Amino acid sequence: MWTDDTTWGGEFAPMEMESVYVPTGLNLFVDIDTTPMLNALIVEGSLIFAPELDPNHHRTFDAHIIFVRNGKMEVGTEEFPYTSKITITMHSDLLDPYLPIYGNKVIGCRYCELDMHGPERIPTWTMMEETAEVGANQITLKQEVDWVVGELIGVASTDYNGRHAEKRTIIAIDKTIPEKPVITMDKPFEYKHYAATEAYGDDTIDMRAEVGLLSRNVKFQGDPETSPMNQYGATIFLHSLGDDSLVARLGFIEMTNVG
Repeated sequence: MWTDDTTWGGEFAPMEMESVYVPTGLNLFVDIDTTPMLNALIVEGSLIFAPELDPNHHRTFDAHIIFVRNGKMEVGTEEFPYTSKITITMHSDLLDPYLPIYGNKVIGCRYCELDMHGPERIPTWTMMEETAEVGANQITLKQEVDWVVGELIGVASTDYNGRHAEKRTIIAIDKTIPEKPVITMDKPFEYKHYAATEAYGDDTIDMRAEVGLLSRNVKFQGDPETSPMNQYGATIFLHSLGDDSLVARLGFIEMTNVG
């Protein structure tokens, strides 16, 4: 356990900008809610994050480099996904110290096993039932969703500028008609988002704005303070010989300020 003094030889737990080494044979279970900003975490054993019973419990983990070498990192599994909330934030700038090949602001995975799984969300994206004009703050969807108040959605552009996609936070959902839920958003649209069936002779084309759920309870991100400004985000770097010496499974997680 991270919180056990014996884990650290009876000394202090890691402090700000220190590095941590997890040797072969050691399984480090992260049961602390908030870690200090770590310089580097080298994992040759196992680094395991497990959820709390409270689905709203939020754990944060901050580091410049996580390097898993012949080891394992687990944030939930396919069979037992991470059911509370966790945000793993990577920090660094382009000129900061880095690992050869892998760089910085990175989870580097060399001959390792990496699992990151949130609960399945159904659906992850759908389409709009009706056109939303400029200034609208409600949309009707074409199918039932499990989305909830407080989550972030993205609505695709339907004009000639792809940058007219818009992100909004859900503040209410009316499921009176389950297969056509009505979502109320925190801000009105700045652009029109089209949704209709067009007829061309005997043919029809369904032309509708896609609506995607952006939020997940398992979140991997570059630090929000510098990543957008520097156009330098977090990465996950997987490296092996192209055989089963590396296994990475990522499902139903959110990646923000990456790449």
